[in-house]
Amino acid sequence: MQIKPNTVLAITGPTASGKTALSLEIASRLGMRAEIISADSRQIFRELDIGTAKPTQEERSRVKHHCIDICDPVESFNAGAFAKKAGEIIQELLLNNTLPIIVGGSGLYVQALCEGFFDMPEDTAEACEKARKEVQEYHDKHGKDALFEALRLVDPQSCEDYPDKNPRRIMRALEFHKVMGLKFSEQKSRMMSYPTFETCYVLIEHEREALYSRINARCDEMWEGTKREAQTMLDKGISRFAQSLDTVGYAQAIAYIYGELDEKTAIEKMKQATRNYAKRQITWSKRIEGMNIVRGNNQEMASEAISLMHAVA
Repeated sequence: MQIKPNTVLAITGPTASGKTALSLEIASRLGMRAEIISADSRQIFRELDIGTAKPTQEERSRVKHHCIDICDPVESFNAGAFAKKAGEIIQELLLNNTLPIIVGGSGLYVQALCEGFFDMPEDTAEACEKARKEVQEYHDKHGKDALFEALRLVDPQSCEDYPDKNPRRIMRALEFHKVMGLKFSEQKSRMMSYPTFETCYVLIEHEREALYSRINARCDEMWEGTKREAQTMLDKGISRFAQSLDTVGYAQAIAYIYGELDEKTAIEKMKQATRNYAKRQITWSKRIEGMNIVRGNNQEMASEAISLMHAVA
C-alpha cells in the first residue's frame, strides 16, 4: 500500500501527551519519506528550549524538523505567517514524495495551516490574534449554538452557508468581521487562502489522571530550566510581556523572579495553568471533523496512524 497522495498527517493532543515521541516513531518507520513540522507558537523562538519543550538536538538529528528556532525572542509571529511558511515547506515535501508530519501544540497554527487563513494586511496581525482569542473564549463559555446566533447578527449569509454549525467555520467568519468590519460571506473568496493538501488528523488520548500526572512530572522537570531561560531573557532587556515570554511556564517563572510568588506557589500555578491549557487543546482537537483518536503505547499508536495514511490497496 502507498501513503495517500497530497495528504499530510497532523498529530494533535494536549501538552505532555507524547506528540513528539509519536511523530519520531512514525518518521523513523517511514525513513527518509517523512519530515516533521512543528506547529507550536513558542517553539518558533530561539533560545527558549526547555520551557517550550522543544525536541532535543539528538531528536532533531534523527528526523528533519521545520519551523523551530525561526524567530528571535523579541519578535512577534502569528498564525497566518506560520501557515504561509509551513505551507511552502509542505508543498516542497509533497513534491519530493515525503510525508509532512505536523506536530500541533497550537490549535490556531494547525487551523490556519490545514483549514485556511485570512490573507490579511500585515498591520492587522495583532487585531487578528485578539479576535481569535475572543471568539474562542466565547465559544468555550457559551457553546456553538450561541456562536452561530452571534454570527447571524452580523453576517446572516454565512449562517446560511454553514447550516451544520461547524464551529471552526463560524469562528473564522466572526473573527473576520471583528477585525475588518466586513461580512465574511462577501469577502472570503478574495481574502481567504486555502491549503492545497488534505489533512489526516490524529489525537493522542490519555485517561485524565494519567495525563495530569504526566503534566505535573514535566513541570517539575522543566522548572529550573524554564526559570533560567526566563532570567536570561529578562537580563537581555526583553519585556515579560513579549510574545515569547507571555506564556505558561515563563509567566510563572518571571512572577517568582520578581518576588510576586514564592517558588512552591509558582510551580503549582505552572502546573494548574498547564492542565488548563491541556483542557483547551483537547476541546479544540475534538471539534475537528474526522478526528481520529489513538490510544495505547507509542508503537500501537504509530501503527494506527500509519494505517490511516495508507491509500486503499
